[in-house]
Amino acid sequence: MIWRRRQALDDLDEDIREHLARETEENLARGMSSEEANAAARRAFGSVTRIKEDTRAVWVPIWADQLAQDVRYALRLVRRSPGFSCVVIATLALGIGLTTAVFSVVNAVLLRPLAYRDGDRLVWIVTYDDRVAPIKSIEVVSAPDFVAFHDRSSTLERAVAFYVGMERVTAKDGVAATRVATVSSDFWDLAGATPALGRLPASGEDAILLSHAFFESAFNGDASVVGRMVMVNDRQVLLAGVLPRTFHPQLPAPAAVSQLPPGEVEAYHATTIQPPAPTDLGVRVFYVIARTKPGLSVAHVKSELETLRADVRRTYPKLASAPRLRVTPFTDVLIGQARRSLLILFGCVLVVLTIACVNIASLQLARASARRKEVAVRAAIGAGRGRVLRQLVVENLVLASAGGIAGLLVARAAVSSMIRLLPYAIPRLTETTIDSRVLTFASLTSILTAFVCGIAPATALWRMNVQDALKDGTRMTTAPPRALRARRALVTIELALASVLVVAAMLLVKSLWRIMAYPPGFDPEHVLTLKIQMSGQAYRTPERKRTYLDEVLQKARAVPGVLAAGVASDADARIRLVRQDGPPMSLLDRPIVRLNVTSAGYPTAVGMRVVGGRWMTSHEPSAVYVINEELARRYFTGENPIGRRLLLPNGPDPARAIPVPIVGIVADLRTADLESATEPEVFLDYLHGNPFAMTVNVRTIGDPLQVAPALRAKLAAIDPTQALFEMKRLDTALMDSIAPRRMTLTLLVVFAGSALLLGVIGIYGVMAYSVAQRTQEIGVRMALGATRRAVLIMVMRQGIGMTAAGVALGALSAVGMTRMLASLLYEVQPTDGSSFAVAFVGIVATAMAACGVPAMTASLVDPVTALRCE
Repeated sequence: MIWRRRQALDDLDEDIREHLARETEENLARGMSSEEANAAARRAFGSVTRIKEDTRAVWVPIWADQLAQDVRYALRLVRRSPGFSCVVIATLALGIGLTTAVFSVVNAVLLRPLAYRDGDRLVWIVTYDDRVAPIKSIEVVSAPDFVAFHDRSSTLERAVAFYVGMERVTAKDGVAATRVATVSSDFWDLAGATPALGRLPASGEDAILLSHAFFESAFNGDASVVGRMVMVNDRQVLLAGVLPRTFHPQLPAPAAVSQLPPGEVEAYHATTIQPPAPTDLGVRVFYVIARTKPGLSVAHVKSELETLRADVRRTYPKLASAPRLRVTPFTDVLIGQARRSLLILFGCVLVVLTIACVNIASLQLARASARRKEVAVRAAIGAGRGRVLRQLVVENLVLASAGGIAGLLVARAAVSSMIRLLPYAIPRLTETTIDSRVLTFASLTSILTAFVCGIAPATALWRMNVQDALKDGTRMTTAPPRALRARRALVTIELALASVLVVAAMLLVKSLWRIMAYPPGFDPEHVLTLKIQMSGQAYRTPERKRTYLDEVLQKARAVPGVLAAGVASDADARIRLVRQDGPPMSLLDRPIVRLNVTSAGYPTAVGMRVVGGRWMTSHEPSAVYVINEELARRYFTGENPIGRRLLLPNGPDPARAIPVPIVGIVADLRTADLESATEPEVFLDYLHGNPFAMTVNVRTIGDPLQVAPALRAKLAAIDPTQALFEMKRLDTALMDSIAPRRMTLTLLVVFAGSALLLGVIGIYGVMAYSVAQRTQEIGVRMALGATRRAVLIMVMRQGIGMTAAGVALGALSAVGMTRMLASLLYEVQPTDGSSFAVAFVGIVATAMAACGVPAMTASLVDPVTALRCE
């Protein structure tokens, strides 16, 4: 493009020369001398420069030519002031990068459509009991209800039942613990599944489909296995096909198995759901996703399903189903509390971007003061104010473009770090990408930032008196008092905004500290956990499971470095609490408590304290119960529960329940989810219960991970067909349980730190610039007898004033803004005094440190040198 333009200009020069030469020859033919002929030809042709400009105006619009000139001048300024340019670009990269990173997550989680056809018509259907505290694990749908919804509903277009659990799949290199979703027949249509290899299961066929990632990792991508039988929990199942790489249906994390490891579903097992016999007390339960017919409201759908449930209850009078039905838009269930957290984080990162803009505006004001004479000279030789303002806008756009490009690199690194460190902290986080919408957002943010940052300096130069600026004869132009006041006001705003974020971060830090406040004796750092399931034909009887657990505990205790070993339930089992001496109650009126099938060594292994009675032994002649303090407080108020008897379920028939005495009380302890409320819990020895999915807990002398290889080898040798999975330290498992809170806290701490850094840079810049402007004044003061201490105090007083104003304004803002964090706090009030105090002490100390450097520089000024300064 540039070469063509130069060629055109060269051709124009050649044409002009040829025209002048012909005109000169004609004048010579008329008898003129050569000088007269040349002069006459030029007079007749007119101004060569004017004609060139007019011609260029025809080729290229004047505004475009001037814009190109402005861009070239802006690039020269960048090269001329590399320090200033780097600071501005780095500040913009931080602000735009963090904002773009959070927006990319918001885009993936909240804005991008679901991976389902007509995802806006999907609903989540559960039944629940409103007489007990909400428990996700029992908010399910029974098989009779689902069959009625699927076969008889006129408001549902598709209805899918599913549950997710860990199953053993025999792969190329042995048994693999696999996340398997058991799904009903309509799932494939609802999710839009089209196999990359093989086919979909036929109706009623016992078959599985593998995710592409699991197919490659477990079967090495061997296509020959498709269409063959594979072992799933010791049962032969047809491997019907492999799903494509792009197949990632979003399923809410199930709570039926509370310890299910995070991750995507690796296999899909087709199942056929048949209604049980009317006299059958035991039924299967599922989660249900349905697609409604177009134009129907959730209330309309719920009304019809309630009617169908009433028919089911008449058909199954002994069915112990939950009395209430809930129908919720599927998107709300999938995203859950992440929506509010993300919106709060997006608001916080916008504050960081605002602080970055204010910081750059402050720097631009200082630069505008230094450029007053340059702008005055341009105005004096004919440049209008609009032309000067356009030059300033172009300069800001050039810097903002560079900052935006660098910000995209920051955003990409931030998103990659979030996905790598906490991939399942937020639903759909792994879907986060820098797509066209994110690029558009980053571009618009860069442009908007350029205009916002240029408002203050443009206003200052607009109000400038050209004559006064030209009369100023000093090499260093002094900023007018109004510009200095504006910079101080901007720094005050920076500190106020930073104060809000720092206070919010301190509140979340204190919440995390409260969550992580372990009870006495509990030391998860020296506990190793792993999961076992005991699934398959060989483990159908409780006796075989107990024998296996006996060997597990014996082998685990024999590993060098192990102090104690115990097991506890991994399945989130619940039972109805029935006191033998209590009043008669209907089944659905009985309270629900958690049942933990455990072992004699469990308290020693995890550090659980017995506060009353005793713990069970490994030689109990019959079943005994131990309860936690929460159960004792709630259901044995004012009485001693030791010696009381609770009824232990013995099959689906309540009449066969066994009275079991309570022999002890243990302190409340959360070993699965640190954020969950403490539930009433009963503990039962596995020798008298029916263990299923279990967690093995091993206390070690040193680092538990040093024991892990030997422990895995010992336990794997007991039964190679049983998969051992999720081996990790207990403290790591507990931290994983609060991954969403950790994600929010980490991001907010980064935002607060960035805001505080920008605020410190801002106050340092104002103070340093003020000292540089007042060097001559300081020299005069010191020559007249002012001490260095007096100069230091004088300069620090200016910084203290800005800091005090910023902190005061920030405190008032924080009192109102932190109330929006109430849902993210844990046992901490939004106006917690200690969090506010620590935050403001840190802000003041940091700001004073930033002010101290220019103040020390001012106190060390040499009066003689200062008086010689122009």
